[in-house]
Amino acid sequence: MQALFGVMVTKCISAVASMDVADALKDGPLYYTDLAAVVGADQRALHRVMRMLVSVGIFDEPTPGSFGLNELSDLLRSDVHGSLRDMAVMITSESHWVPWGELENILRTGDSGPQHAFGKDLFSWFQDQSNREQWEIFNAAMTSFSGAVAKAAVEAYDFSRFNRIIDVGGGHGYFLRSLLNEAPEANGVLFDLPGVIESAIKFDRMEPVDGDFFLYVPDGGDCYTLKNILHDWDDEKCVQLLKNIANAMKPSARVLVIESVMPDSAEPHPAKFMDVNMLAMTEGGCERTLNEYSVLLDKAGLRLKEVYPTPGAVSIIEAGRN
Repeated sequence: MQALFGVMVTKCISAVASMDVADALKDGPLYYTDLAAVVGADQRALHRVMRMLVSVGIFDEPTPGSFGLNELSDLLRSDVHGSLRDMAVMITSESHWVPWGELENILRTGDSGPQHAFGKDLFSWFQDQSNREQWEIFNAAMTSFSGAVAKAAVEAYDFSRFNRIIDVGGGHGYFLRSLLNEAPEANGVLFDLPGVIESAIKFDRMEPVDGDFFLYVPDGGDCYTLKNILHDWDDEKCVQLLKNIANAMKPSARVLVIESVMPDSAEPHPAKFMDVNMLAMTEGGCERTLNEYSVLLDKAGLRLKEVYPTPGAVSIIEAGRN
């Protein structure tokens, strides 16, 4: 029953995140009537949701009817390092909640949830002007996710030896900025679609460049990073993207694929959850084993050099030219 009710927990976390409940509690606990007034909620409805979230450890209830933050709900604040507020909002937003509702059809056909729900792939759906708000929610969530991945990456790998780091599909630039902070002599190129780049953070040593990475990538880099990019696409598109990088990179450059590596054993692993999300949300995207990554790299004219586990759920797969 706990597993079956998990969807209710997820939706409640997402709802209170979107209403900025954690931000309202940052200065201390509030009685539920006062909390409802601050966030613009119905008093009784909010009390019932908060009571349930307390029961699963997300918030605290220091005195009856008063709610406060704990170590978990602190991550739902928008103003803390490592905040997951935007990720929590996205996970049950229209772009994901509706396609996931098509899981039975996904299992029957192998087609993605967005194809069943919207009649097109997710990224095409995002480009419709009417879905602009959903696109912004998605990109904010990706930036949120970048915080934890960036911290893990810089702890596991030395980026200071590079001079020109090109982050392919780099979103708003949080990840690349984190790398450049560890490589003070390097300059960076943030490469992504025009609608993403226009909202990128500003950083002195980071040049925003827009384009389609299936057509080309900027040349001359001695380090190309792909953070949670390959898992969005099928093998054919991954090979095309990696070939574009192989053609653009310096001979001695490195390609760093930052992804979860699917274990071959039955052990619990975050990759197994993310893999089913890729099944539901993408056109052939998946989490891959180390051998599967090696095959993709070989097809693109690259060779796996080393794998660096990180303290987080991802590993850094280092590759170079054959």
